[in-house]
Amino acid sequence: MKVPDYRQESYWRKMGLNISRQHLNNWGLKSTEYYFKPMYDLLKTKLLTQPVLHTDETYYRVLESETAKTYYWVFLSGRHDKHGIALYHHNPHRSGQVALDFLGAYAGFLHCDMWQAYQRLPEATLVGCWAHVRRKFFEAVPQNASDKSIAKQGWKYCTQMFRLEKEWEHLSSEERYQTRQEQLKPLMEDFFDRCRLQEISVLPGSKLDRAINYALKHQENFEHVLLDGRLELSNNKAERAVKSLVMGRKNWLFSQSFTGAQTSGIILSLIETAKRHGLDPEKYLNYLLQKLPNEESLNSEALEAYLPWQKEIQKICK
Repeated sequence: MKVPDYRQESYWRKMGLNISRQHLNNWGLKSTEYYFKPMYDLLKTKLLTQPVLHTDETYYRVLESETAKTYYWVFLSGRHDKHGIALYHHNPHRSGQVALDFLGAYAGFLHCDMWQAYQRLPEATLVGCWAHVRRKFFEAVPQNASDKSIAKQGWKYCTQMFRLEKEWEHLSSEERYQTRQEQLKPLMEDFFDRCRLQEISVLPGSKLDRAINYALKHQENFEHVLLDGRLELSNNKAERAVKSLVMGRKNWLFSQSFTGAQTSGIILSLIETAKRHGLDPEKYLNYLLQKLPNEESLNSEALEAYLPWQKEIQKICK
């Protein structure tokens, strides 16, 4: 669903209005500061109460930054959360302090890659992404490799795990947990046992060596998927959410200022969260801009009525 780009002068010329880009930018900044940011903060509060989260990050370019790259971090709720939320957070850095500042003492399950930044979270249980493991073994498979290839065997183990997960897709969380104990857990144990046996026989520094070391180094995190039936085998949910930003980045390329980058992240958060609830993002943002200025206070109690999953919002903004 395409949302009109209100930042473009051409859009407003079609509407019969001659408005400069500077005015459009100022409108976006102020609308976000006054109305969208309070909604974003409420969504963040809701997000941090969820038992399962996904996260990922990607680079960005801000012209006023002294460094070549800044970063957008995405945090979103798990597949089984009925109130789907996706939040984009811009920061100049990719350090663990960013994750710590955003998530704080979050004590649920966090799906992530094994980027060291997430290791700083004091309470979260990190759930490793098996898609990363499978990819590393796939990249290590030689051309014309036989079925006896160590890399190919490792890749097949991972593929079998995903095949089983696909079969269990429609099970309840409790049923999925029990089935994983019976079938997935022994498969994982066999995979890691084989990795330990083969570790000493592979060429140091090779792709296969890196794949095996990666799996063994983070074994505990990869096994955490067995702890709860609501968890997923991969972090693809977060990687797909990042793609929305990456596609947009190819069009607008960069932000002039940190404030502009933060504003874009907040607006994109509202758009993506609205889409997760079947709303028309344009209708939803327009509705917020029509109604929120008339509220006496934009405290959390008043803003509750404007969350994307509320019945009235569902009725008006579809």
